[in-house]
Order: sequence, then structure tokens, then C-alpha cells
Amino acid sequence: QWYQRRVRGLDYFITEYLKLWPDDRQKCFKEGVKSERSCLGKCKTKALYTNLCTNEVKRIRELGKGVSSTKGDAGGGSSGSSALTKQQLFFTSILKYKVTKVELRKNFYPGYYEYKPPVLEGLHCNRCSKLFELTEEGEYLRSERCIHHSGKARTRNTRGPKGEMDKMRVYDCCNQGDGSSGCSVATGHVHNVEYNNRDWTGYFRAKKRDRSPSVWGLDCEMVYTADGMELARLTVVDHKGSTAIDMLVQPTGRVLDYNTRFSGVTEAMLANVSAKLFDAQKALYKLITVDCILVGHSLESDLHALQMIHRNVVDTSLVYYGGGHKRGLATLSAECLGRIIQSADAGHDSTEDAIAALDLMKHKLKTTDNVKV
Repeated sequence: QWYQRRVRGLDYFITEYLKLWPDDRQKCFKEGVKSERSCLGKCKTKALYTNLCTNEVKRIRELGKGVSSTKGDAGGGSSGSSALTKQQLFFTSILKYKVTKVELRKNFYPGYYEYKPPVLEGLHCNRCSKLFELTEEGEYLRSERCIHHSGKARTRNTRGPKGEMDKMRVYDCCNQGDGSSGCSVATGHVHNVEYNNRDWTGYFRAKKRDRSPSVWGLDCEMVYTADGMELARLTVVDHKGSTAIDMLVQPTGRVLDYNTRFSGVTEAMLANVSAKLFDAQKALYKLITVDCILVGHSLESDLHALQMIHRNVVDTSLVYYGGGHKRGLATLSAECLGRIIQSADAGHDSTEDAIAALDLMKHKLKTTDNVKV
């Protein structure tokens, strides 16, 4: 397989660079990645790739001016996997699961599609689909309860009165049929207007820096405001699950619903928060580079909330896609990791969710690719 061959080639390059710079592992990893990408960009077949790797190893050895070349080349010998740290091994192994450009467009990742919103008189409720209006100050033009289903409609196989098999759309929150009256009641309607900037004005991108690429788990919590769904909490964890960023963010628009059941964010939590969206963007901008891989579940929503465009993403909802629909993070965590998450009455925990997404990818690498990180 291509990815296994690429990992093996990268191992060889790093091993050779370590002979040149034994005290600078980060530089060796960076140069190894550069050499591997150079070989990949020049070939279209596996055989040619191997030949290019062999020539690249010889070139690296020539740089050493006399360094011994008795331990083999890219055609055989030790894999040199010991040259990789766990973070570097995680990065190289997870590359095959990166979301393709076609999937980025299909799943509405910011910067990869052109959104054309429908022309509506007023706003469409994101939960019950009814039309409603807000004043310029973000107040409801008229008060109205929102009766809706908190879950999603799924197609299930059911048995008819005569024992025949049939398919039926039911909500997973209450098992009622599609079109039935809602099972949840909110004090008002909410909306989530998609951004329609063709050039994605206001969105930011990570910068290319002289830093080794790494893997980060990311999760955001959002609340409903008069301006749509806005960021209220940002969490980023490293490959070990240690927290790198965990901050609350004050939305710009007037909050219509804190969405606490799912966001875990309450009015009291944001009462004295001064950080704005820009502060969250600034913290993330300092942490990651353009080559870093972000891992999360349905990351398009998080990137929209952050107003960020990023190419290198691994989306666990796509990696574990099955049954004709995306599976929930809590379901995957229970089935694959034996871990119960999102069960608290206080709502979701973005740190817990970010770690779960990372661990799901480690589980995937271990069970499918026989790679332990």
C-alpha cells in the first residue's frame, strides 16, 4: 500500500539524517518529510517511487562525506521506525485519512464550496424549520415557543402488521415517526445562517512556519445568537491528550439560546468572559502551522465557528462513516473505546470530545493499520 511504502521511505530518510545531525531530531524529521514529499511529487508508480527513494538515500549519504553506508537503503534492511517519536509516527500514519478536497466540498468545509442560501422572508428556525423574525437589536419580533425534535430522523427497518419488512423514518430522540409533533420545547426559535463570502472574507488560515508538523485534537462549543451560531468555547489538545488551549469566548450577537444541553455552556459561565472570537483565532494561529493535522468530529462546524480555513483535517465522522449516515461521537466512543461520553446533564465537554476523536484515530490505526501510537 502507498501509505506503508511512504512511512517506510520516511523512516529511511530520517535514519540517514540522524547520522548527520544526531543531536537535532526535529531538524531530521523536517528534512525527512521534505525528502519524502519530493520523491512522491516526482513519481506515479510504486516502482519509480522506490527508485527515487534509493537515490535520495544515496544523496543524503553523500552529504555526510564519509558516513558509513553499510546498513542498507530504501530497497531493504531495517525500517528505522525507532527514529520516529510517537507524535511523528502519529502524523505520518494518519495522513492516509486526511479529508480529500472532494469530501471537503461535499461536507461544506469553509473555503471549499460556494454556498448559495435560499431567498426567504425572515429566518428559518434551525430546529423546527418555522419562519421567524428578529429586530435589529436581536429581540424576537413576536414571542413563540419552538416545538421540535432534539434528535435526528433515521431510516430504520420495521415489521408491518402482517410480518412484512418495511423502512420507516423515525427520530432517534423519541422513536416517533418522521413528521410527528416535536418532543422538546424551547422558549424561542434559533437560526444558523451559513456564511456566503465567496472569497471567505474574515476567515483566517494557519501560517507556514519553520516547525515540525504535528497532530492536534480540536473541538468547539457553540451557542445560538441573533447573528447565528457563534463560538463560545475552544479546546485544543495535543497527541497525548494534554490541553494546549481551553478558553471561553464571548459571542458578538445577543444570545438567544445557550444550547446548554449540547454545548455545556451556561449564562453564568460567560458572564465575566471578555475574550472574543479574535482572541481564540489568535491563540490557535500561534499554536498550529499550515502543515498541522486537526482531528475532530464533523470539523466543518468547528471551523465555521472559528472562521478558519484549513486543508489538513481528519474527520472521524467520515473515517467511521457507515449505515448511510454519519455516526455520533458518543456512539463511536462507546463501541470502539468502551468509553461513555456526553452523558452528563450539564452538556458536552469539549476537552472530552477532542480527546475522544484523537483516541478514535489511534484505535483506527491500531486495528486497521497495525500502527500503535
